[in-house]
Amino acid sequence: MSELSPAAVAGISLFSYLLMAVIALATAGLIAALVAGLARLEQRAASTEPVRPARPVAAPSIAPGIDPAVVAVIAAAVQSVAGGHRIVWIGETASAGGWTGEVRQRHHGSHQPRHDH
Repeated sequence: MSELSPAAVAGISLFSYLLMAVIALATAGLIAALVAGLARLEQRAASTEPVRPARPVAAPSIAPGIDPAVVAVIAAAVQSVAGGHRIVWIGETASAGGWTGEVRQRHHGSHQPRHDH
């Protein structure tokens, strides 16, 4: 192999630097275009979607001893967070059986510090 002259090495280095700069600028431009396009789509979707009034819902049954005002405040807070969604079921999930439960137990146990040394 022949040894490259200092001028050739400088030329290759300059070309590499300029190529990386062009690639970085093209990537930044692509990301900026994607962000701008997504913002436009979001604005268009927000402007065309009509605001629908909330449907009235039957009052839930209240356990004795709970102030209805407290239930109303909690329901309003949940509605403001959940938006148009509704909660269908609240309860504990079924325990994971088999190997997934064993792996989960080992993983959680690995976070416990050991004092046996």
